Amino acid sequence: MATVKDVLGLPILSQAQVVAGNSGLERPVRLVHVVDIPDITQWILPQMLLMTTGYSRFQWTSIIGELDAQKLSGIMVALGPYIQEIPDEALADADRLGLPIIVLPWALPFVRVSEAVHQLVIQEQFAVMANIDRLQTQMVRVAVQSRSLTQLCQDLSSLCGHAVDVTDSEGNSLLNRAIPMAAFTQFPIQTFHAHTHFLRVALPQPLEDWQTHVFEHMALVTGLWVLREQVAARTEARLQSSVLDMALSGNVTHDPGLVERAKLIGFHMHRRHHLLVVAVVRTGPCKTKQGFEPVTHVEDQLRHVLSEWKVLTTLSQEYIVAVLPEQPAINLVSLNHKIHRLLRENGCLTAVFSDAVETTKLAETYRAIIRVMPRTARTEVMDLSNLLFPRLIAELPPEVMGTLVKLTWDRITDPVLRLTLQVLVEHHGSRSEAAMALRIHRNTLRYRVQQLEQILERPLDPGYLWELGFMFRWIQSQAQSQG
Repeated sequence: MATVKDVLGLPILSQAQVVAGNSGLERPVRLVHVVDIPDITQWILPQMLLMTTGYSRFQWTSIIGELDAQKLSGIMVALGPYIQEIPDEALADADRLGLPIIVLPWALPFVRVSEAVHQLVIQEQFAVMANIDRLQTQMVRVAVQSRSLTQLCQDLSSLCGHAVDVTDSEGNSLLNRAIPMAAFTQFPIQTFHAHTHFLRVALPQPLEDWQTHVFEHMALVTGLWVLREQVAARTEARLQSSVLDMALSGNVTHDPGLVERAKLIGFHMHRRHHLLVVAVVRTGPCKTKQGFEPVTHVEDQLRHVLSEWKVLTTLSQEYIVAVLPEQPAINLVSLNHKIHRLLRENGCLTAVFSDAVETTKLAETYRAIIRVMPRTARTEVMDLSNLLFPRLIAELPPEVMGTLVKLTWDRITDPVLRLTLQVLVEHHGSRSEAAMALRIHRNTLRYRVQQLEQILERPLDPGYLWELGFMFRWIQSQAQSQG
């Protein structure tokens, strides 16, 4: 922006003299205006250069402080018939406050001064606008070319000359390495998530208007970059989910189009794959950050830590299912090394890992993992082959299980309630899925659950349903052994 010093450099003001307030020559000038009435203060705007002939004979000894408080840029006085000199007290106040007082020749027309100053201001504003336009164009180009948020911030920093970081709502940097800033200004970035990210610039306030405009646009560009990455991630996630959902249902080979799309994301039908299933234990103290939905957040973390293994993931109820290609580097030890921190920090996860199996066996393996999935949080991944759930069921003491049957199953005589309980257990306590399987309204299911809880004298919480699941499988194993 033009300053008083820039104005004094205009040819038309070659005879102008600064008689006070030299320390304020860097004050910005946005406009120039002539005021020659006694009540001068109501006509003053910030960053205005005042011109006067002294005709109004205002009180110089008291007006300097008021004009400075209104952020006046300076005073131009044409000495002549109305004022021959400026009082010493006013000059002393102007020097103390750094408010320039400039004396003009009486013969110099104010209209020519006003025209020259306004042309300078317009030229400066045009240069600022051109610079803003150049920076905005370069920001968009940088955003298109950047492949990571860290690279984007580095490139934006090079453009604006100040360190740039992106943080979450709690002030945590989203870059690989946080950028230290002693002082900064931040601008909100809106994304898909309910919470807000911030663009943080190592530049303390107050900012000039053009700087605020530039950094607001930078925040917008950063938001668009994040949006692009989110859309790309969601598109890939949907493709992964469609492929894996088919594989986990055992129907993947029946859809040629899906087979082709599977190859695009690195899933080949003829190869063997490991299954890793991670469950969020809702009864545990989840420590997810930034307000994310726990399952979604854990999936993002899992995909990140296993990215070098070309992992594919999908969500199924409370489970995150990851498919890993068979290769020497992937085993239980290396997997635990990679995700041990994830399991420990979240504090509400349990995970089961399988040996590599043929694609046609993925559905069967998945169902087996779900059946043995522990309901308590663990800090290490468990091997499916070591859980041996069927053998465990068969070896349960008949006396203990018989007592459990008498205290639970035998107390329920209504066949409708028996069926309801069985279906509820089969669907791991999911009320919506159980209602769909029974083809009843959720309110009807809620009423039946209340009846069951009254009969059993216990709430049908996940832990109790898990116990009942043991009981049902034990009953089934006993029937099979007797048949």
